[in-house]
Amino acid sequence: MKSLPLLGALSSLLLAGCASDLPTDLASVFIEAPLSTSPSMKAEVVLPVSGVHIQVLPTALVKAESVLNTEVVEAGPQDMRQVFLLVQIDRKSGADIMQYSGEAVGKQLVLVVNETAVGIMRLEGQVVDGNLLFHVEQKGLSNRAAAHALNKRLNESILKIRKMKEHEGL
Repeated sequence: MKSLPLLGALSSLLLAGCASDLPTDLASVFIEAPLSTSPSMKAEVVLPVSGVHIQVLPTALVKAESVLNTEVVEAGPQDMRQVFLLVQIDRKSGADIMQYSGEAVGKQLVLVVNETAVGIMRLEGQVVDGNLLFHVEQKGLSNRAAAHALNKRLNESILKIRKMKEHEGL
């Protein structure tokens, strides 16, 4: 899957000896491939706990440098609240998500961290605000614990990516 345009900045920081400043968790968002997509234009991802298999388009819809923030939130009817990882994305990726989500109602977005699928979001309607709510999973952790652990790791990496972008003038 193609999701790392920061490679140049990462390698220059590595060469400069700033390995501790490198992000360790890169999050990308992929969209479920339409049924009409040829097999060579799809990649399969598998969620680690549920084992759900999803065919996605191989290029990230949202790349790591477009993720602005994550938070753990509860949403849903009062008697059926669920824990989600809220992923907030920049304006450009938000416009892409708005376009694709309007055409892909019923499909799923997949949150991938370091080439591993960790979360899923069913598109119930068009996403117009750049806020994505993912059910996340991690082996050995409850949904709530997985969301908190992932939130902490991703926000640390988001800050490092932001510093890299400032340093490189991206």
